[in-house]
Parts: sequence; C-alpha cells; structure tokens
Amino acid sequence: MKFKDMNLPNKLTTIRMICVPFVVVLFVLFMLYKNLNFKLDYMFYSNGINYLTVIQVLIAVIFAFASITDFVDGYIARKQKIVSDYGKLMDPLADKLLTNTTIMFLLAGGFFAVGQPSFVGFEIFAMVMAIMVIVRDIFVDALRMQALKKNAVVAASIWGKVKTATLMPGVIIMILGSFHIVVYAIGLTLISIGGIVALIGGIKYFMSLRQYIGE
Repeated sequence: MKFKDMNLPNKLTTIRMICVPFVVVLFVLFMLYKNLNFKLDYMFYSNGINYLTVIQVLIAVIFAFASITDFVDGYIARKQKIVSDYGKLMDPLADKLLTNTTIMFLLAGGFFAVGQPSFVGFEIFAMVMAIMVIVRDIFVDALRMQALKKNAVVAASIWGKVKTATLMPGVIIMILGSFHIVVYAIGLTLISIGGIVALIGGIKYFMSLRQYIGE
C-alpha cells in the first residue's frame, strides 16, 4: 500500500515507524560523542556537572512528536470508526518499536547513571522496571498470539493506558535528565511507575488468558 493511499491514522502510524531509525541514529551519534569524544554533537548547556546536548533535544522532540501521533491516530480511528488490517497490525508494533528501542538505548547509553551515590538504589530499581517493560511486551505479545489461535480477545485495560501515560513522558524526561538532577529524578520516578504498571498489567493479562496456555 502506497503512503498516499493510506487513511490518516495509518499514515500517522507509518510516520511513527519512520521516526524509529532516526532515533536510533541520533542515539548512536550521542554515544559516540559522549563515550569516544567524536565531534558529532554540540553541548547546548553545561555547568560542569549537568549538561544538555543538541542531539538529546532532537531525540526528545522526535520521540514526543511520535508519541503525539500515537494519541492522534487512535483518536481519529475511534471517532471516524476506521478499522484496517494494517492499523491493527502496525499500530501496536510501531508503539513497541518506538518505546522499547528508546528504552534500550537509554539503558545502553548510561542515561540511568548520573554518578550521584544517593541515587544508586533508585537508578537500579528504575533500570529493572525499564527492562520489565520490554519483557512484559514480549510476554504479552506471545500470549496474544496464543489467544488469537483460540479466537480469544481481551479488551484493552486501564493498566495499558496508565502505562503509556507514565512511560512516554518518563522517557522524554529521561532523555533530558542530564540537564538537572530534579528532571532526572522525575524521569526515574515515571519510568519506575510505568514499569510497575506494566508488570501488573502483564500479570492481569496472563490471568485473563491462562486457560489458553498450553492448549
């Protein structure tokens, strides 16, 4: 299907998919700049302890834009009652690729470690919760595939909406967390809450589909 022939929600989903490789490239450039001193970024702000680079701002802007398209395409699809096979397949895939790819680069790029001794325990907990988000998505997708074989459908729950509402702003704030310790703490908090909610939602999803496991 050509982009110009898609309905608006599917176009927005496709745009969100296109954002992912841009985020990946920018993270790689940032990591080369930070860890290997390659001159691939520019220090937008620095006071010797805290800092913010141009690439960090670009990643945050792209992620925020892509997150907004997620809300808008869902709103338009519901309002206009637009349903398509492409949307059903690609919309959740685009969400997971965007969020989980960004979380993995936050973990790999040292965004969860600012060198504050008093934050070590908090950082470890937030990192574990971030990993749980990724594990939960893999687990839920496996359950969903098993359920579809049995023609079972589980309606979206409030847990998924709360996870998105905390995780997406949390990711944006974590990208910019090096700017100030308060910003960083808020990001850790939102990521931790998102991870806890994701874990609860995953358990509830498993409980609702446990009769189909192993059939």
